[in-house]
Amino acid sequence: MLKKGTSPSGMIVQGIVALSIMAAATVSSVAQTKLTVWGDTLRVNSYKAYDALMADIDLDIVTVAPEETVTKLQLALRAGSSIPDLVFISDAPNSAMLATRRTNYLMELEGRVDASLLADFYPNANAPCIVNGKLVCLRSDLAHNLTWYDKPQMAAFGYALPQTWEAFEALGADLAANHPGYFLGSATDPYGLYGMIMAAGCDMATPVDGQDDTLLVDLGSENCLRAAGMIDRMAANGSLIKAGPFDAEFVKQAKDGKLLLYVGPTWFGEFILKPSYEIPAGEIAGALPPRWADDPAPVTWSFGGGGFGVYNKTQNADAAIKMLEWLTTSEANQKDAVTFPPYAPVTVLWGQKLADDAYYADDQLFAAMETSAGYADPKYGARRFDMPSVIGKIVSPAIASGRTLEETLPELEREIANTARVAGYKIVSE
Repeated sequence: MLKKGTSPSGMIVQGIVALSIMAAATVSSVAQTKLTVWGDTLRVNSYKAYDALMADIDLDIVTVAPEETVTKLQLALRAGSSIPDLVFISDAPNSAMLATRRTNYLMELEGRVDASLLADFYPNANAPCIVNGKLVCLRSDLAHNLTWYDKPQMAAFGYALPQTWEAFEALGADLAANHPGYFLGSATDPYGLYGMIMAAGCDMATPVDGQDDTLLVDLGSENCLRAAGMIDRMAANGSLIKAGPFDAEFVKQAKDGKLLLYVGPTWFGEFILKPSYEIPAGEIAGALPPRWADDPAPVTWSFGGGGFGVYNKTQNADAAIKMLEWLTTSEANQKDAVTFPPYAPVTVLWGQKLADDAYYADDQLFAAMETSAGYADPKYGARRFDMPSVIGKIVSPAIASGRTLEETLPELEREIANTARVAGYKIVSE
C-alpha cells in the first residue's frame, strides 16, 4: 500500500536514483588504471568505446595529428613527461622512427601479445611493425593493392582483366591504339611507381636478415629493369599518364570516365573512386593485382595502413597490451573499422558491408581484398625515411619532363642510399 503523498511514478524515480547511486558506488569501488593514449580523430571513437567498456580503465585521450605524432613523441621522450602508454602510428612503417637508440619508445611485443592472436593476422600484415627482427607494433588496418576497374567499360571494349603485368602492358598498348584518351594509371605518382617497381621484386631498400639497420639497395637488377621498362613504354603511349591520382588533370579525366583500370589500395574505392572521381554506381569492381608471368602469385604492395604501439617503459604494461589487443583483434572494434582489418577472423564481418553495397558492380570486392591480403609483400616494412618522398624528388619530375624511369634508376639508387645512410643505415648492394 502506498504511503500518502507517494505516487507510483515517484517511487520509480526514487528507485532509479537509488540504483544509480549503487552503480556509481560499485564503479568507484573498482580500482582504475589510468592510461594515456594518443591517436588521430578517427581513433577517438574506438578509444571512447574501450573506456566505456572497461570499468577498471580510465583513459586520458589525446588527439594528435598523424604528421605530428613522431615529432611530439620525440619531444615527450626528451622531456620525460606526458609520454603516452599507447599510441596510434598513422603509417606503420614509421614504427622504425620510434624504435631507435635516440627515440626508444616502442615495446617489443613478442611474448607479451597472445601468440594465438598473432598467428591469425594475415601473412606479413605486421611486417611494417618489425624493426631489426623485433615486433614493435600491431597493424590497425591494411591498405594492400587491388586492381580496381570499370567493369561495364571493360566488357564494352571486349577486354579481359589482366592477370599479369605483361598483360597489363599489352592492355595499355591496345587501349592507346584503339581507344585513345582512356588510361590505366599514373607514370609519375610516387606511391604508384613504388608499388609497381616493388611488385617486380626490386630491392629498393630491403632489410638484410640478421644484420641490424642494414639495407640492400640494388636498382640495377633485371627485376627493377623489367618494371622500369614497362612503365616507360606505357608512359610513352599514354596508357599511364603524367599526373598523379590526386592531381587536377587526373581527377578530371577520371570524372570524364577515362580511367579504365587502376592498381591501388583497398581504400581507393570508398575514399577516391566514389567521392572524388564521382564514378556512378554499378561500374566499379575489384580483383587481384597483376603478377609477373614467371611469378606464381602476385606480390601485393601497400599504400598506407596504420598500427598501434605501446611505450616500453609504461607502468601499466598489462593494461596497455590488453587495450592493444582489443583495438586490433576484437569484433566490437574492427567490424566497423574505417578500412580493411589485419586480423583475419574479424574481416568477414567488416566485409559484409561491401558485399551489401549496391555501389559496386558485383559482390566479389571483399573476396578480392581478402585474397590479395594473403600475398602481402614482406618487403613492405619499417624504414626511418620515406621512400615515396625520395621517388617524388628524383623520378616524378624526370618522367614529367620526358626522361625515362630506366635512365633515372642509377640516380634514384644513389639518392636512396644517401638518404638511408643519413637515417643511420648501412647500405649493401648484393
